Amino acid sequence: MQSVPAPPSFGFPRRRLAPAALGALLFVAAWGGSAAGVPAADVVARVNGRPILRRDFDLSVQIQFRGRRPANVGLKELQASREKVLERLIENELLYQKAIKTEGPPPDKEVEHEYQSIRESFPSAGDFSKALQENRVSETEFKDQVRRTLLVMRFVDRQVVGDVKISDEAVRRYYDQNPSEVTRREAVGLRQIVVHLPPDASVEARAQAREKIEAILKEVRSGGDFAVLARRYSDGPEASRGGDAGLLIKGKGPPAIERVAFTLQPGQTSDVIESRRGFHIIQVTEKRPEGPIPLDQAKEKIRARLAARERQDKIRAYVDQLREQARVERLLPAAS
Repeated sequence: MQSVPAPPSFGFPRRRLAPAALGALLFVAAWGGSAAGVPAADVVARVNGRPILRRDFDLSVQIQFRGRRPANVGLKELQASREKVLERLIENELLYQKAIKTEGPPPDKEVEHEYQSIRESFPSAGDFSKALQENRVSETEFKDQVRRTLLVMRFVDRQVVGDVKISDEAVRRYYDQNPSEVTRREAVGLRQIVVHLPPDASVEARAQAREKIEAILKEVRSGGDFAVLARRYSDGPEASRGGDAGLLIKGKGPPAIERVAFTLQPGQTSDVIESRRGFHIIQVTEKRPEGPIPLDQAKEKIRARLAARERQDKIRAYVDQLREQARVERLLPAAS
């Protein structure tokens, strides 16, 4: 259980790569560069004569799946992703060919930050290194392509999108016309104390864990400060916050916890609850009813969403213009 994120309807792409999103349009970095004389089989597309290499396309697909191996991805999902990746690489190349004429290189510090963001999106550093090795791309080459994408982002911000301003009237209109997107589910605020117990724990370990959680519950019932006891005893990641697990949205939490949490009132503490993680004691700190999000709480997310949409529309129109003037060859074979 964590603090409630923004509603899914506000899940527009951020203006950082993180791990490979470019504004509201480009979702993978274009790794292809100048590669004169490469065999035709190693090229998946050409944009005004400049090749996009198969190795870089394959790496982009892996990044799209955050390091998941294509063998573990459904065929339909893989085919759709490959087409999307290729289109984004072509669009990025079109923009790069324009950007390189006017933009200077981004700072090394910014490049390093985005590189680390992509690296950390993989399950482990080893998975990221393996992806580079399998596609014969060095870390230096990869950083160069991150630099390239940041250059394109700067060009898009300065030359294509410009200053996007969303009026209060537009925000209000969106709020009034999209009630389902500004409605939130019932939720409760929770603190919890967890005694971790692996699923394969022995009978003895289970008994010890049960004894520990019962002793903690006794302290709570005797008037002990829940937050203090959570810091002292809990195995949960929220222990350092006094057990504060944020908001639990109805229908989104572990069933064993939910069955109890929504029956408690603020300030009330549960008996011992068992889940797949182990044993829990929960305390409800607040109850939030289902209903519309007030405009003053929703307006900044709405404003950001509308700004992202306007950015996307401007980028799309600009890229479409570039396409009309470009020579684009798609050489990608069907997925095998």
